[in-house]
Amino acid sequence: MQGFCQRDIDGVPCIDRLAKWTPLACAVCGTIGLFVGSGWYFVVLGILTLTGGLTNRSIYDRFYNATFRHLLQTAPVPPHGAPRRFGCAIGGTMYMVGGLGFFVGNHWLAVVPTIIMIVLATIAGLTQWCFASALYAGLGKLRK
Repeated sequence: MQGFCQRDIDGVPCIDRLAKWTPLACAVCGTIGLFVGSGWYFVVLGILTLTGGLTNRSIYDRFYNATFRHLLQTAPVPPHGAPRRFGCAIGGTMYMVGGLGFFVGNHWLAVVPTIIMIVLATIAGLTQWCFASALYAGLGKLRK
């Protein structure tokens, strides 16, 4: 459901833990941003998160593969598919909207999309159920 193919699920050791990395890292970065309270932080975070919607790896996966993978001696996070790209695109957009809220001084516009993103990313990271992937699957069924 998180956008990995069956080959990755069957062939990548610890894929369940690796798949949790991206949403948890996304949630942690969003939480840090709430404490920082900067529009620029959220715009940059949104753009970086959006890279996962435009490519087959998120910035969080690229960071893990370049650093923690070697320290922990794990397999790299494999490329992800359309459901996770959809989720990264939503996440990046939500963080950029939060950044806009900080810029214009609208507390609700800054905090609400950011908290929604943090909560949904945390749920995905802890349970493997991803709202965006479920929405993607539901939209796919509507097209059929």
